[in-house]
Amino acid sequence: MRYQKLKKVNHPACICVFAGILWCLILLTAAGCSSREAQFLESTGSQTEEAADGENPETEEDTETAPDEEASAQSETTIYVDVCGAVIRPGVYELQSDSRIFQAIDAAGGLLPEAAAECVNRAGFLSDGQQIYIPTREEAEAGLQESAVQGEMEPSEGSVDSGSGNTNEKINLNTADETALTSLTGIGASKAQAILAYREEHGGFAAVEEILNVPGIKEGTFAKIKDRISVE
Repeated sequence: MRYQKLKKVNHPACICVFAGILWCLILLTAAGCSSREAQFLESTGSQTEEAADGENPETEEDTETAPDEEASAQSETTIYVDVCGAVIRPGVYELQSDSRIFQAIDAAGGLLPEAAAECVNRAGFLSDGQQIYIPTREEAEAGLQESAVQGEMEPSEGSVDSGSGNTNEKINLNTADETALTSLTGIGASKAQAILAYREEHGGFAAVEEILNVPGIKEGTFAKIKDRISVE
């Protein structure tokens, strides 16, 4: 009877002790979880900052290389061509690499009224550094005439110059008639008449270079005939 009473008294005390131990374990576990959570958050924040810092150099590098790549791409898609002759604005023009000759002519303001457009293949493709020369109808006519009668109208060595009356392979600008003048490369009937008019107005030519003062005679034409003319 005494044993049973002691057992009843000690049983609740054991329960209290066990509950206290269990509560301490719970507190320790919770504290450990909180510590690990703090460490995890700190580690995650550090990685995020490192990733953010690592993005800036790549962005700056891309920004620096982008203009170079753009300039290189542009140089590969454009060309420069020289448009001269019977156009409104002769000059050098920048065009797309797949452009055609008619686009270069348009860039130069179009053709002059006296241009011989039929002598140029306006559908042809362009290439970098190409020169497009548009002749006048008079230049084209003179070129065709020269091709048709090459060797027949040019006086050979020892032949008589129809304008000068002397035996000479060169044509004298001060004595030649229209027929003799039109035998020169690039000199048609209208230019020959202009030479005769200039000669009459100024009393003759003092030097072969003076022919450049005649309307319609340009450097290109002079370069072709300078070795075949004289003023003696």
